[in-house]
Amino acid sequence: MTDDDGNLSIDFLVAFTIFMIAFIWVATLVPNLFIGVSSHQIDFDSVAYRTSVILAEDPGAFSTASSTHTRWEFEPNSGKDNIQRFGLAISKETPNVLSEVKVKRFFDNTVFLEEDYRTKAIFGDYPYRFNISLKEEGKDPLFVGDWKIPENYGYIRKQVRIKHFSNATIDKTDVQKFRLNNHDTSSLIQDGNVTEHDFVIQINRSKLLYDNLTTPVINPNFDVAYRIDPRTEEINITIQDFHESPPVGAWVAPRWAKIELGCVTLSQTISDEGEAPTQLPSELYKDYVYHNMVQENPPFELGLDDTLSVIFKPGFFPPSYDRGSIYVKFRFNATTNYDGNPIYGLQYLNTSQSHPWELTYNTTEVTQPVLSNAVMEVKIW
Repeated sequence: MTDDDGNLSIDFLVAFTIFMIAFIWVATLVPNLFIGVSSHQIDFDSVAYRTSVILAEDPGAFSTASSTHTRWEFEPNSGKDNIQRFGLAISKETPNVLSEVKVKRFFDNTVFLEEDYRTKAIFGDYPYRFNISLKEEGKDPLFVGDWKIPENYGYIRKQVRIKHFSNATIDKTDVQKFRLNNHDTSSLIQDGNVTEHDFVIQINRSKLLYDNLTTPVINPNFDVAYRIDPRTEEINITIQDFHESPPVGAWVAPRWAKIELGCVTLSQTISDEGEAPTQLPSELYKDYVYHNMVQENPPFELGLDDTLSVIFKPGFFPPSYDRGSIYVKFRFNATTNYDGNPIYGLQYLNTSQSHPWELTYNTTEVTQPVLSNAVMEVKIW
């Protein structure tokens, strides 16, 4: 007699197999129902960290195929789609040292929308909300994104530094120190009697970008943080005592003089081979867009209190050249109240008998770029 108590029916085995397959399938599916919530909650800190690294340690990128510019911060408002990635660092060699130009451009939320910041700084398929702020020492904070921040968010805080522009001032002491004034010679006793004076400022790109710095730099890779870069930074030169009465000849009675700025011309060389300067084109950058060098909108400002400010905005000069020099020539009209024939002039700023006044790393003549302390905070949710 056969004992079949230990045998399982085929129906039971089939049913059990189907149940196990279904159970395993459901078990693997259920966690996926909540993966969107759990992963994003855990991912907030990593996204905040990644965003801070992109902004503080990367110089940014643009589309070379569709852009005529060389840096994202100089893209006009109409060309912002050419920007591939925001980045505030001066260069890859100077992480956490931010460009003042890039900072101002990045925090211009009248141009960039929240979606621009998501696609060019935060990245990722999930529509993250964010608050990105930068607090410079002694200044009000800058921020983009949402003010209302929930309880649960990713957070990163970075200590950074911001590079600020250099500036230079020319006054009557420079006239004596550098012999910038025209003067009498043995061959022409009244050489000082001139009614038109050409005063030239030289911005030597080769020296500024490649010569040794006077300020010691601990890390040689960081010297770019202390360099004056006329391609990407604001150049600010002020001539003080603009109407200061210069020496007047004995033929003038009473002593009276009038100084006027006649015109300004720009020229440049693009190598160190000693070629003659060529005049710059009439279309140059200003405020991120092209403009014609017309009298109504020049980069030269006649200020109050006898000052003449020369302010070239970042990107004003052609950014593709890193050699040669830029020459800014001022023509001053200097006259007296003498009405004889010929009309007598007087001595004034004049480099016709001397080397042009040069923007250099000499700290006694030019205020060098400085790095200020700042804190960047990135919040993601």
